[in-house]
Amino acid sequence: MLEHLFEQSRKEQLLEEQVIPSDYWPVLPASAAADGEERLLLRGAVLVRVRGQRPAGSALSAEGASEGEAGPSPLSPELVAALEEPPSRPGRELVSLLRADGLFTPAALAAALFVAALGVLVEIVLFRGLFDLGRDLGLAEQRLGAIGALVVLVGALLLLELPIAAATLRLGRHLEVRLRVAFLEKLTRLGDRYFQSRPISDMAHRSHSVHVLRLLPDLGADLVRYTFELILTTAGIVWLDPASAWLAILAATLGICLPLVAQPALAERELRARTHAGALSIFYLDALLGLIPVRTHGAERTVRREHEQLLLQWIRAGIALQRAVIGVEGVQLLAGFGLAAWLLFDYLGRFGETGTVLLFVYWALNLPFLGQAVALSARQYPVHRNVTLRLLEPLGAPEEASEDAPEAHSASVTERAVAGQPAKGAAITFEEIGVRAGGHIIISQITLDIEAGGQVAILGPSGAGKSSLVSLLLGWHRPITGRVLIDGARLDASRLERLRRETAWVDPAIQLWNRSLLDNLRYGARDEGSIPIGRVISGAELRDLLDKLPDGLQTSLGEGGGLVSGGEGQRVRLGRAMLRSDVRLVILDEPFRGLDRERRRELLARSRELWRDATFLCVTHDVGETMGFDRVVIMEGGRIVESGAPHELARRPGSRYRALLTAEDAVRTGLWSSADWRRLRLDGGRLLEGEGGPHA
Repeated sequence: MLEHLFEQSRKEQLLEEQVIPSDYWPVLPASAAADGEERLLLRGAVLVRVRGQRPAGSALSAEGASEGEAGPSPLSPELVAALEEPPSRPGRELVSLLRADGLFTPAALAAALFVAALGVLVEIVLFRGLFDLGRDLGLAEQRLGAIGALVVLVGALLLLELPIAAATLRLGRHLEVRLRVAFLEKLTRLGDRYFQSRPISDMAHRSHSVHVLRLLPDLGADLVRYTFELILTTAGIVWLDPASAWLAILAATLGICLPLVAQPALAERELRARTHAGALSIFYLDALLGLIPVRTHGAERTVRREHEQLLLQWIRAGIALQRAVIGVEGVQLLAGFGLAAWLLFDYLGRFGETGTVLLFVYWALNLPFLGQAVALSARQYPVHRNVTLRLLEPLGAPEEASEDAPEAHSASVTERAVAGQPAKGAAITFEEIGVRAGGHIIISQITLDIEAGGQVAILGPSGAGKSSLVSLLLGWHRPITGRVLIDGARLDASRLERLRRETAWVDPAIQLWNRSLLDNLRYGARDEGSIPIGRVISGAELRDLLDKLPDGLQTSLGEGGGLVSGGEGQRVRLGRAMLRSDVRLVILDEPFRGLDRERRRELLARSRELWRDATFLCVTHDVGETMGFDRVVIMEGGRIVESGAPHELARRPGSRYRALLTAEDAVRTGLWSSADWRRLRLDGGRLLEGEGGPHA
């Protein structure tokens, strides 16, 4: 029974029967939260099993009972979902996926494996008969006929392996394809909070590991084959010597049951090692993405030290797994060969040297080898089970569902355009909004009304909560208190999905793909309502970038836009948003970072003109450029400290907006115009100082 709520900074993750990598949990002891609720923070690869919720009568603490509280505090929706979620059954899921093509192929494969195992047993009996061939068959024609029949049997058994191999290969390929398609389709339906609690590197590691499951049908075929051979070999020993039946059955049972009994312990240790390996991938991703900053700041030793700590934990998990495997194999070998020796000595003691002793010896010694083969096949199952479990965890994650009853939604932009109605902006209302991230309150008690089609600038110092406020409209954060209304209706999951289709968003964090400039511009664009690509290139001032690209619009921009500058990448992001000219909501979050002042002013004016009918929200530090907006909102410490028309606030003595304007003007006209500064500029790849010539 889970008696504590598990909370972690930045990664709130509730798992059932799942190993959590060590770096996913901060190094903090058990503590009491501000609201009096006890929390426990753990470090290490922790196996968490949620077995249910305590009865309401036992949930009160002694302090709560003495204070006369009515009952325990309500559980969070995430914890309720974790408690109600059925446990993952990787085996059942794999069987259901394998049965997707019908039962004929698995049934035919099982029948073929049984025939192959029976054929091996018959083949051994016939080979034993070769010793008596000269005595029982006197004629040469009879001997040649017997040898020919044996050759035909061996050839038939070899030919039988071809359809078996083809069937297992086909089942494995279908299984891998279904899982890959299901994984990619599920990613588009998962909530944003799901990805906030999981490293991207670990999610990539899970999807990459799907190829391991291609070998699962082949592994299952080997397991079934060896099991059939073990059963048939035991039956052959009983046929030769019924008195040895109990020893043979005991050896066969031990060969099958011991691997099954050891599966839970092996699966847990293998999952622990695999999860540590997934956590290790974050270092490689960080090293690849941040190679230049790591070298610049001399952080190689720090990264290496952190990597070594997790690597040590992974090594320990691997050693623990190997110890368990060796222990299980050792016990099985000792028990198997011990029973086989007992079986042989008992048979020889009762019958001595007979004609069937060679066959009996072969079958008796084959029992432990077949048991070991079964164990080896079964030992590989935890690998496939854990790969499936880690893959089923996102596949089984709950999708975002509507929190309200179904209501009639307003017509989309495209529908209104077809009807001949002009696109209108979205009316936005924030009611007593509070947002928590990583255990910290980042937005508190925000109430704000934005009329449809309004143009609002959001200002404030770094860390004031500006980006967090607009991220509520993108679904990245969800309010813990209050609610967000769009056109008077609550912003639930279904309305959020609709709003995203009607939103243009520009942010430096938006991904640029390793594809052509044209593909990056048209990424996510709709055919209807889009403006011509030439107009976008002019509007986003991409003509100079296009002129220097060797293949024009078909030139790849590199991984993450690495082949273009930061300012050029920002203009590509703006151009991508401009293709969505018919949206209802525009969110520009520091949209022109890396551009000079004049170009920022020009691009902002063009953006406001292009989206003049949409609700326009701009997060910026260019205070002077906000004078033309309908409204400015000043944020500090996660709260709105001032809001109103910019001209009115600029005339009001003591207003925060006026102070920001004064400070910006002082920096521009005072500090930067000082004669103490040298003025260098780049022009056409040449470094110039002031108005003079090139500066060496």
